[in-house]
Amino acid sequence: MSDFYQALFTRRSASAKHLVAPGPDEATIAALLAAAAHAPDHGRLAPFRFIRIREESRPRFAGVLAAAALEEKPDLPAAEVERAREKAFQAPCLIAVIARIVADHPKIPASDQWLSAGCALENLLLAATAKGVAVAVRSGKALEMPAVRAAFALAGDEHFCCFLALGTASEWPPQKPKPDVSSLTSHW
Repeated sequence: MSDFYQALFTRRSASAKHLVAPGPDEATIAALLAAAAHAPDHGRLAPFRFIRIREESRPRFAGVLAAAALEEKPDLPAAEVERAREKAFQAPCLIAVIARIVADHPKIPASDQWLSAGCALENLLLAATAKGVAVAVRSGKALEMPAVRAAFALAGDEHFCCFLALGTASEWPPQKPKPDVSSLTSHW
């Protein structure tokens, strides 16, 4: 089996709370982002970009995640707010994935742009697997809250899709079963 297929069939999500050092070095991060940038891109719009969250920015990011959690659910218990804050300190490396979707583009439908952003994410995940880097994808409604949009100065056509926690897995969650491809395939 080629390295590509090995990465494809062995890729799995890590648990962010179990990601420890060492994280990816600068050359590996550059390679992962280069793989992401090779996503299919109808119209060459590059409807995605990435933000590396520096170590010194983590306390600020924690505050943003807590504020977003409270914006989404104002009566959120203090323990849940703290759990949102903790996400900023998990894993040695954090990278945000931002989608830039031009909803009224005259030629490229928004769906094509979303697919391209998703392909960029998957390329990064597969490249990480191939390089031996464990990744947890952190997403959710809170990432679209005004606190997050303001903190990251997102333009009106931008969406904070997720952030990736990267590192070395000290333990893995149980393997999730994959669907039987025959149940997903029909003939026309």
